Amino acid sequence: MATSFPTGLDSYINPSGTDHLDDLPVLHHLQHTNKNDAIEAIEAKVGIDFSSVTNSLDFITNLLLMTWLQHPKGGYREYTYVGGQTPIVDTATWYTDGTKAIKLVEKTYTYGSIKILPTVIVLQLYDGTPANVLKRTITDTITYDRVFEISRTRIIT
Repeated sequence: MATSFPTGLDSYINPSGTDHLDDLPVLHHLQHTNKNDAIEAIEAKVGIDFSSVTNSLDFITNLLLMTWLQHPKGGYREYTYVGGQTPIVDTATWYTDGTKAIKLVEKTYTYGSIKILPTVIVLQLYDGTPANVLKRTITDTITYDRVFEISRTRIIT
C-alpha cells in the first residue's frame, strides 16, 4: 500500500503477538515499506529548515508568518529613516538581541513619487546564526491608484 498522506490518512493493520513474519495480511516487509513511505511523506510535508517547498510547514511558519508578524522572536528592532530623519522608514532590521550580532530579518522600503507609499518592499530572511547567512529574499512590488493599493506582486527567491 502506498501512503495516502498528506491528502488522506493511512490505516494500518497491526500484527498480533501470534502473527509470523510471513502471515497475511500483515506481511512484515510490507509493514516496513508502508511505514517508510508514510514517514517520507510526513518529512516532505514538514520540510527541511528554510525549505523552498512553498506548501511545507517550515516554509509557511518560518518564512511567511515570520514576515507577517514582524518576527516576534526578534528581541531587538532597529530602524533607519529616509534622509536620516523620522518618520519615513528606509530599513527595519530585527536581531536576536541588542548586541545586533545575529540578524533575523531586514525589511527595506523603496518609495515612488508619493514619498510615504512604498513601491517596493524587500524582506531578507537570515538563518538566525552568528554567520548571518541570507536564506531567502521576498520582494513585493506595489502599484497604487492615488493612495489606494491596487496590486501587489510577490517574488520569493
